[in-house]
Amino acid sequence: MKKLIFLLLPFLLLSCGESTPVVPQVSKSIESAVFGAPSSKVQLTIFADYECPACIFFEKTVGQELYEKYVQTNKINITYKNFPLPQHKNAERDALAALYALSEGKYWEFSLEMYALEDQKKGDKVTDEERIALGKKVGLDPGEMQKSLDEGWYLNQIAKEKREGEAMGLEGTPSIYLNGTIMKFQSKEEFFGIIEAVLKQ
Repeated sequence: MKKLIFLLLPFLLLSCGESTPVVPQVSKSIESAVFGAPSSKVQLTIFADYECPACIFFEKTVGQELYEKYVQTNKINITYKNFPLPQHKNAERDALAALYALSEGKYWEFSLEMYALEDQKKGDKVTDEERIALGKKVGLDPGEMQKSLDEGWYLNQIAKEKREGEAMGLEGTPSIYLNGTIMKFQSKEEFFGIIEAVLKQ
C-alpha cells in the first residue's frame, strides 16, 4: 500500500503489509451505517479506521459537527464504512465492535466512545474488555457483544466495505466521497463550504 496522506494533518501513514485474514465462525448480515436524508443533494460516504490518527482528528474537529448540524437536521445523508488499515492492530476489532453496536441501534454513540478511547491510547493495545465497557456505557449487552467479537459476526461486512473502498481508489483514511467523488479540502471551513455550495445548487 502506498504512503497515505490526509490533507488536514501532516501524518504519514505507512502500511506494514497485509494482515492474515480472520475467518468468521458465524457470519451475520448487516448493511453499512447510514444516517440522514436519503433524498439530499449531498450524499457523503466516509471510509475510516478507528485507530487512525487522522480519522480521530477528523472526528474531533469535523465529524461531530457534521453529524449534529447536517445529519440530525436531515440536510445531508452519510454512509459510514470501515477501512481498518493493516498497520493498526486495534482497528479491525474496533470495527467489529462498532458493527455490533450498529446492529443494536447504537452505532453513532459507540463510535464517539471508540474514537475517544483510541485517542487516549495513542496506538497502544485496546482490549475487548475495554470495547465491551464502552458498549455497556451506551447500553449494549456485554455478553452478546463479546460473542459477536469472538465469533467475528461482521468480519465479512468489514471485508466488503474494504473492497468497496479499494474499488473507489481509496488509499488512505479518512477518505470522504461527496456524491461519489473524493473530497479534497485543507480546512474545516473549506470542507463545510463545499457541502453548503452543493446544498444551494
